[in-house]
Amino acid sequence: MKIINNFVTTLFFACHCVALVFSGLVLAEQTEKQIKISDPAKVVVIVNRDSNDIAFMDIDSNKIIGSVFLGKNVNPHMAMMSRDGRWVVTGGTRANKVYIIDVATLTLVKEIPVDFAPEHLAFSPDGRYYYQGNPDGDSVSVIDMASLTEIKRIQGFAEPLNITFTPDGTKAYVGNYGAHWVGVIDVTRHELLKKIHVGIVPEIAVLDPERYLEEIKGISNVSMANDGRYLYAADGDLGIVSVIDSREDKVVKVIRVGADPWRAYMSHGGRYAVVANNGDETVSFIDTRQNEVVATLASGPDMMGINFAANKAFVISSSSGFLYVYDMVTLKPAGRIKIGVNLQIETATTDTSAQKLYLASSTDHSVYVIDAVTEAVTRVANVGLYPWGTHILDSKDNYCH
Repeated sequence: MKIINNFVTTLFFACHCVALVFSGLVLAEQTEKQIKISDPAKVVVIVNRDSNDIAFMDIDSNKIIGSVFLGKNVNPHMAMMSRDGRWVVTGGTRANKVYIIDVATLTLVKEIPVDFAPEHLAFSPDGRYYYQGNPDGDSVSVIDMASLTEIKRIQGFAEPLNITFTPDGTKAYVGNYGAHWVGVIDVTRHELLKKIHVGIVPEIAVLDPERYLEEIKGISNVSMANDGRYLYAADGDLGIVSVIDSREDKVVKVIRVGADPWRAYMSHGGRYAVVANNGDETVSFIDTRQNEVVATLASGPDMMGINFAANKAFVISSSSGFLYVYDMVTLKPAGRIKIGVNLQIETATTDTSAQKLYLASSTDHSVYVIDAVTEAVTRVANVGLYPWGTHILDSKDNYCH
């Protein structure tokens, strides 16, 4: 009997030890699953439109850390990380929802129904609010990041695209691609406060817009100068960039640029606003001290974005597969970088040291890393299906189409 008791005791002790070891392994595994990203500044966020996910790539190794699947038929359009690095948000164009991801654990924590076809978005400077533009619903959804709920839907826009907050967070400016005015939102009340008309539409086009304008190409974005005082709104139909004084919310100057300007991109130092003119395949350089065009240079077709690094401007010509390079000191062409043949390249973000660009290439499901100094190109393949854009925390070149 004593032998049996000793055997049972030994067996119990052995099983208990095995159980402790097993539970320790499980706990370790759970901990590993819980924390995927410890430093949000060290990742590139990749928006994969057709695989309906947001992928996260390590900047140092160019390896995919993980991805968050949003659901079927979501088609995320743009992603942005909150300034504290806690959240990544995105709008699902086909799902009419916004999605909130916990960065550390790569977990989808909330889906919020909004209006039709959510695309471009922005965080308020204090991170409290996330504004989501819904171009097909002509509205902007206000998401409270404390409660993770839509607290208001601001109506009255005309295909609202990009949203720009003032540095103090009291106002937000909305580009209306289906009109020729900029919307001003009072952020304290989340209300459309004012419409700033950027230019005069020809009278004949006003009388019969379907005949003379066809589909309206208005304002895709309002770009803010570094000091926060002046804003630059490019209007595609009118071929102008209007300079808006944010103190008075009125146009103080109208600058003629090339045909069908997409938007103005602010150089990192703030000296120049560089405008992509897709109608005549040129780029216009506006000196922000004089608010005048000081150079107009030939570029490529279908320009989707402009990034700045190493005293250069890199213009993305999406259908040609080239980056057109310009010297930002001399304002002269500095060559082209060939990304590939028969590719559709999209938009890019620049790292915080302004040394590398991370370019999404949708048709070959890749991200291309471009060294801004040497212009060497490295391909990172299989990041997801149809990568649509990239984002890096605190980058000065975070934008979307």
